[in-house]
Amino acid sequence: MAAEFGSGEVLVRLLVAGGAGLILGLPYRKRPGGVRTHYLVTLGAALFCTSGANLTNVPSETLRIIQGVASGIGFVGAASVLKKGSAIFGITTAASIWIAAAVGCEAALGNPLLAACVAPVISLTSWLVGLLEHRVFHRKRIMRTSQELRELLGEEKKEDPKR
Repeated sequence: MAAEFGSGEVLVRLLVAGGAGLILGLPYRKRPGGVRTHYLVTLGAALFCTSGANLTNVPSETLRIIQGVASGIGFVGAASVLKKGSAIFGITTAASIWIAAAVGCEAALGNPLLAACVAPVISLTSWLVGLLEHRVFHRKRIMRTSQELRELLGEEKKEDPKR
C-alpha cells in the first residue's frame, strides 16, 4: 500500500502498533529486551513505514522501506545476543524483536486489525513453547543479574576513577 494516510488513520495505525508491541513484550518483561523495547520497535517500524508511504507513491519504494526496517532491526536483535563458549543467550529475544518490527510494518502499511490479532497469538504461542521446553524437554532458563552476566562473560567490574 503506497497511498497517503490521513493523520487520523496514521494515529490509529501507530496506536495499534504500540499496543501490539506492549503485548509482544509481555513474555520478555523480566529481560533486558522487554516490554519497552518491543513497544519502541513496533512503534518505530510503523512510523518509518507510514512516513515512507506518505513520501512516496511508488509501491517498490515502500518495499524498500520495509527492507530497511527488517535489516536495521537485525542489528538491534544482534545486540541482545550474548555468546560465551558454547552457550548462547538472548536468541529468542532477538527473534521476538525482529517479529515485533514485522507486526509494526503490518499495522502501518497492511491491515491494522490483523496486526492487533497476530500480536497476542504470537505472545501466547511463545509462552506455550517456553512452557513446553521447560516441562517436556526439561530445558531451564536461567535468569541472571547483570553482575552475574558480567562474571559469566569474564568481564571484571571496573572501578570508577573519580572515586
